[in-house]
Amino acid sequence: MRGMAADTRVMTKRGDRLAAKLGPGMLLLAVTPGIVPFQRVLGIRHLPYRGPIMRVLAGVFGSMAPKDDLLLLPDQGVVFGGKAYRVGDLVDGIAIRREEAPANFNAIEILLEGHAGILVQGLALEVGLPDPASLGGLKRVAIDDAIASHLAIAAAEIALEAAAEGEPSDPTPPKPLG
Repeated sequence: MRGMAADTRVMTKRGDRLAAKLGPGMLLLAVTPGIVPFQRVLGIRHLPYRGPIMRVLAGVFGSMAPKDDLLLLPDQGVVFGGKAYRVGDLVDGIAIRREEAPANFNAIEILLEGHAGILVQGLALEVGLPDPASLGGLKRVAIDDAIASHLAIAAAEIALEAAAEGEPSDPTPPKPLG
């Protein structure tokens, strides 16, 4: 199941808007090469959800992306280096953490005319039609060295920042990806 927390900010043609406030016909900023810069929303699915969610810490993907911690469902695709990765496969326990969804957690799944990366709190997320035949130019891939190395460095930076701020740290090293 793909989706994001209802209070996630999504970049539209008119600026940031909460995912829960999006509707059919709205234009979202697409960041996938080779497609038009704005994609029309076909529909929004409001999903009451119980189960694991993934917390992506602010800044993990560089350049302040995402701007704030981001809560995603396990199958949500995160776009990095032109490829889409399943966020549930990227959990390392530090930079991307698995948590249980709080009570009354509502997720939003965005359906677009095409398959694209859209800008969500400064991070590109994979969205589009749920039909795998509609995947077009953005490809979902297994974990590779590029994403694994990037997240390992981000996890080390997070641990160093926590130590510098006097926060207790978990002596357990991050879980290897893959």
